[in-house]
Amino acid sequence: HNYLRGSITIYIINLHRSRKKIKLAGTLRDKTVHQYLFQPYGVQGLQAKSVQLNGRPLLMVDDETFPELRPRTLRAGRIVVVPPLSIGFYVVKNANAPSCKFR
Repeated sequence: HNYLRGSITIYIINLHRSRKKIKLAGTLRDKTVHQYLFQPYGVQGLQAKSVQLNGRPLLMVDDETFPELRPRTLRAGRIVVVPPLSIGFYVVKNANAPSCKFR
């Protein structure tokens, strides 16, 4: 995705055995968020050899080509729910963050 300058990325690791809720506040509350949530895929849990992105298995296209990372769109004002033992990053689109506007 081509995110506009000023968008921000929040990286979250939930090491707990329970889900965590994160509420965006202030001007971020009114912004659309793209979720990229990575979890183990399969019954082996953290020892799984595969990973899923937003609930779908993430598979290489071939031996050299990474798959397209498709976000899940969270509507503005929604609470971000992070499942246990997962890693995710969340792009807050058009956040207009001054420090993210310049290269």
